Amino acid sequence: MFNNWLAWAIFAIIFFVIEIGSPTAFFFACLGVGAIFASVSTFFHILWLPWSVFIVSSFLLVIFSRPLVNKLVKSPSRSANVDALINQRAYVLEEIKPTKFGRVKIEGEEWLAESTEEIPEKVWVKIKEVKGVRLIVEKTSNE
Repeated sequence: MFNNWLAWAIFAIIFFVIEIGSPTAFFFACLGVGAIFASVSTFFHILWLPWSVFIVSSFLLVIFSRPLVNKLVKSPSRSANVDALINQRAYVLEEIKPTKFGRVKIEGEEWLAESTEEIPEKVWVKIKEVKGVRLIVEKTSNE
C-alpha cells in the first residue's frame, strides 16, 4: 500500500532534483521544503491539511527567501576585458604629446597612449578611456 507521506517525500526529492538541475534561484527548493512539511502533516490524518501546508509553506518560503537569494546570487559587478583598465595607473615608456602617440605599460602589456597634454616618459598616468587599441591617459597628481 502506498502512503501519503511517501508520495509527498517523493515529490520533495523530485523538486530538489529539479532545483539542482536548473537555475531557478531556489524556487523548486522552496517547493521541496513545502513538500517535506506536507509529508509530516499527513500523520494528522486530515485530508486537506497536507495540501494546505504545502501551498502555504511553499508560498511563504518563496516570498521570504527572495531577499536572501538575491543577496547570495548577486555578485559585485566587475569590468571585463579592456574596460577593467579604466582608472588604473600605467607607466609611460615613450613621451606622449597631443600630436603624437606615446607608449605606456600596464599589467605587463604595452599600449599606444594619447593625451591632450604633454606627458614625459618615466612617469605614472591614469587611464581615462580605452579607444580601440589606444588608451586615453592623463597625468596623475603624484608623479
